Amino acid sequence: MTSARSRPAPGDAPRTEPAADRPDPVAAGPAAPVLTLFCGPPGAGKTTLARRLEAEGAGLRICTDDWQDEIGIPPTDAEAHERLQARLYRLAMQLLERGVDVILEDGLWMRAERTRVFADARSRGARVRWHVFDVAPEELERRLASRAARGEPGTVPVSPAELARILTLFEPPRAKELAAVDEVTLHR
Repeated sequence: MTSARSRPAPGDAPRTEPAADRPDPVAAGPAAPVLTLFCGPPGAGKTTLARRLEAEGAGLRICTDDWQDEIGIPPTDAEAHERLQARLYRLAMQLLERGVDVILEDGLWMRAERTRVFADARSRGARVRWHVFDVAPEELERRLASRAARGEPGTVPVSPAELARILTLFEPPRAKELAAVDEVTLHR
């Protein structure tokens, strides 16, 4: 990941960055809804964290993969996934408009997508919390193999070849993006 901030040593606990150069969350209003976002490839830990945050009451979790599994759409149906993801995104924005905190579980691999999501949240008066995952490819492969072996419902299979393809598409966040949100937590 490219960042102007110092990096913790491997194995250090996740760190929340101070908001010194971030938008003032009070400007969004003391009762502004919060959009919690994630950035990372498959196997980084997004789902584990999102489920924990939801259990802790941090918001309503919206996860396209879970919905897709629940309504019986095969994980290989990319077209249906894209349609469902777009609909769930609109739902997340509607919830923010109504003052509901949302945990939007998506990888946000591409910079343009992140810019759009940040702007959409801001236009609804929401504060943005962003969890950024920086996990070595070898560890991602290990986690994905372990996840596949457990065969948990809703798990999307990701082969090593597919992971390699995804990693070529992934655009690590830049310092400007990190500064555009209210709070960033780095996970390594």
